[in-house]
Amino acid sequence: MLVPILERDLDDAELAVLAVGRTQAAETLVVGSADQLLRLLRHREAAAVVADAALLGGVAGVAALRRESGVPLVVLDGTGDGLPRLMEAGADYVLAKPFPPGVLGATVQAVLRRQRVERVARGRTLAVGPLTVEPAGRSVRIEGRRAFLSPREADLLEYLALNAGVALSPRQIIEGAWGGDPEATPAAVTMCVHRLRRKLERSPRRPVLLRTRRNVGYVLLAAPQPPGRPGPPVAAPDG
Repeated sequence: MLVPILERDLDDAELAVLAVGRTQAAETLVVGSADQLLRLLRHREAAAVVADAALLGGVAGVAALRRESGVPLVVLDGTGDGLPRLMEAGADYVLAKPFPPGVLGATVQAVLRRQRVERVARGRTLAVGPLTVEPAGRSVRIEGRRAFLSPREADLLEYLALNAGVALSPRQIIEGAWGGDPEATPAAVTMCVHRLRRKLERSPRRPVLLRTRRNVGYVLLAAPQPPGRPGPPVAAPDG
């Protein structure tokens, strides 16, 4: 399992290699530029990527990587104020520098555990209206095109697809899609929904597939409805 590390600082690179190398016999490879990282990902399958935010190109670099790959992305941020925007662009985890090696190791370990589960479930697809959701491949097909998803996006879309037509509250999504992750918040759900809309909807500001139910939550509709048209009452399940 390859985990490329984008880092030029020798001390941080060494800490990252030690932290990641101890997890599940992962193979690490340090690269020095975003271009080098993208070339590597085009030729080799990676289980995860650990990348310095500045070297990756900040928010624009995260977005560029996400357009090419759904690989889990752990961003190491030295600015201290980039977490919301980096997450919005598609980072799955953002750790502030200096980072505790144990935290980085635990984060990558969680990613690799998910990879094992995905290999077991590989090949399953979910069809909802015009969408074909491929959870294991972290992608979705719509109108002849394929969009890559981050792990959080893939988990959220899979959970919504399994409950198509049912409005789910942010708390239900955190529990059902993200396993009750204590670091996940309703704001994180909102950001993830916005990212999904940019990938699914022709007009993300006027969604017809992934809709908001006021005072309830979010619902994925099997039959798209024009924005502004009230759909049938949709109740959230108990819990």
